[in-house]
Amino acid sequence: MRHIFIVNPVSGKADASGTLVPRIITAAKGLEAEYEVQLTEYPGHAVQLARQAAQSGPVRLYACGGDGTLNEVLMGARESETAEVACVPCGSGNDFVRNFGGGERFLDLPDLMQGHAVPIDLIETQYGIAAAICSAGLDAQVAYGIPKFRRLPLCGGSMAYNLSIAQCVCGRMGHKLRVTADGEVLEDDFLMLAICNGCAYGGGFVAAPEADMNDGELDLVLVKKISRLRMARVIGLYKSGAHIQNGRVAPEVADIITYKRVRQVELETLDGRPIVVTQDGECAPRNTLTAKVKPSAARVVLPKSWFERRA
Repeated sequence: MRHIFIVNPVSGKADASGTLVPRIITAAKGLEAEYEVQLTEYPGHAVQLARQAAQSGPVRLYACGGDGTLNEVLMGARESETAEVACVPCGSGNDFVRNFGGGERFLDLPDLMQGHAVPIDLIETQYGIAAAICSAGLDAQVAYGIPKFRRLPLCGGSMAYNLSIAQCVCGRMGHKLRVTADGEVLEDDFLMLAICNGCAYGGGFVAAPEADMNDGELDLVLVKKISRLRMARVIGLYKSGAHIQNGRVAPEVADIITYKRVRQVELETLDGRPIVVTQDGECAPRNTLTAKVKPSAARVVLPKSWFERRA
């Protein structure tokens, strides 16, 4: 099998092409593997590279970057029955690998290259796919605002994140939404919602702690609009995953959080204002969203040690 490493050099805090490529060469030569390294040059380039590689027979594609790079590689490989996708987490959030114990083992390239592929579901929307989570509302709005602050002098990652939070909290929050979950219609003022195939997003917010990436269902979490005084407590529970316990909403937030397992979700804004939607970290304002589960739509490689520890 060919091993093709698609490297996003601008992902994360450092140029991955300078630090990761030598490690790729060492690992591939040590395993006497047929390999190739390709660098992305612009947004969407990884989709093209993955699609081209997947058309030429069995291949293992390594998405070297953040969750956005992984999303692009999965998009390019999704029509192939012989392409496998592996994640080398070099981004700032790296939420996808949290579903499988974190990024340390995925950064062990020989371990990853000797791993095996497993099927996972994907979230399909009219705007593309998501491997982990598609969300809308306050959390997506915060992510959407970060790049603007990063352009300011001396405004790095954490400062840009905090400034975006401050802007969102001080501004108008919540949207009047119609959410249809497997035919059930819910209308209310919502602060945010998450349609989850995986458990975490946003750099570690555990929106759906019991999500399974290959159960043929999505975990839907809806949070109603609340006061700013209550928000800090609720977001703390939401970040840690404590808002969902044994398949039920925790009692202290049962009045504002709805949790369901579904196969399809439709969202429509009712207040005339677009809501920011994010798919694996890629953000855009939308007025509608339809998301449905695509069972076993991708084959993702897990490290050899992951299987050994479960044996």
